[in-house]
Amino acid sequence: MSEEKMLLEYMEKHNEAFLDMLKEAVKLESPTEGNKADLEKCRDYFARIFSSIGFKCHVVPSNDSRYGDHLYMEFGEGDEQILFVGHYDTVYEKGTFGSLWEQEGTKISGPGAFDMKGGDVQVYMVVKALKELELLPENKKIVFFLSSDEEAGSPTSHRHYQELAKKSKASFVMEPTFGDCTAGLTTGRYSRGNYTFVVEGSPAHSGQEPEKAESGLKELAEQAIYLESLTDLEKGVTVACTCLNSGNAGWPTVPGNGELTIDARFSSEKIAKKYDSLFQNLEPFNAKVKITTKGGIEKPTFDEKDAAHRKLYELAKEVGKMFDMNMKGYVGRAGTDGNFIASVGCPTLDGMGMSGDFAHQPGKEYINTEDIAVRGAFVARMVLEVLRSE
Repeated sequence: MSEEKMLLEYMEKHNEAFLDMLKEAVKLESPTEGNKADLEKCRDYFARIFSSIGFKCHVVPSNDSRYGDHLYMEFGEGDEQILFVGHYDTVYEKGTFGSLWEQEGTKISGPGAFDMKGGDVQVYMVVKALKELELLPENKKIVFFLSSDEEAGSPTSHRHYQELAKKSKASFVMEPTFGDCTAGLTTGRYSRGNYTFVVEGSPAHSGQEPEKAESGLKELAEQAIYLESLTDLEKGVTVACTCLNSGNAGWPTVPGNGELTIDARFSSEKIAKKYDSLFQNLEPFNAKVKITTKGGIEKPTFDEKDAAHRKLYELAKEVGKMFDMNMKGYVGRAGTDGNFIASVGCPTLDGMGMSGDFAHQPGKEYINTEDIAVRGAFVARMVLEVLRSE
């Protein structure tokens, strides 16, 4: 029997076990800046299941009171290693989803099932299969770094990923793929900039003398319209306003001060530098209002044209054929830790996790159960190809 058939049959046989573990992980809600005890319970759950199959697990402190701690896990010995990338934090506050586990036909929804606890459990199943089928090469190592702050932009974890990537033959980012595409992968990702514009104007009574105000709220409203007008999908630029704070609904006052935050995505480093310069030197519409910019580029571009990434993608297409899948690579606007890893030259392939849709949408986010086995077998075969290569 071929290795790919052995792997696929193993995954199909253990599909229910996969779902049982995922259900437990999903029910352990773990919002990025949530209760530290909740984050610890989820982290310890992953440490427990990975330890059970032979991983050595170590807690890596985030050293930031806002976030939980990270988890470093390694399996095997040797100088050559492959790096799996994942996170256990989720977006919304605890209780936002209501029901934590809903199954309708072949779709399962719950907080983080799609993004990305499904991909985390997938790593467990991949290594368990390779171990029990005795397929793992000797003197090779599998490393899995599970972070706690990815949804906040990986402020404390990205440096760990970059250092681990420098030591790795390749990195597989277990984020979900695009939509319902069984054969979907991510071959590149836009860079991300996060900016907050702080305005200082002059307040005034909103009834008696509003004309004397230099309104921070009006300035920010005009800036919001202008900034979002910079979105150019053909050029590869998106700008979205994510938060505006100015004034108080209960006060009869035109506010002088305020803040506006945007999320900007760029398809190339050249474009990122151009728009970063614009945002850092944003001009006010009202010359009597001062604007100060905070923030900047948070994630570097993951360049799909880089030869190392292209080679890994070409390998994925060949491996996909073994499972009758025509692998399709996409460039995503949403950044991941793959951006950081790719930036240090490690061959990187993203979107290796679950298929499904509606990430970050409570009550809608789901995974496709019919794709669990074939995508898990595909990832396991990719591990073998990379670890066996010279």
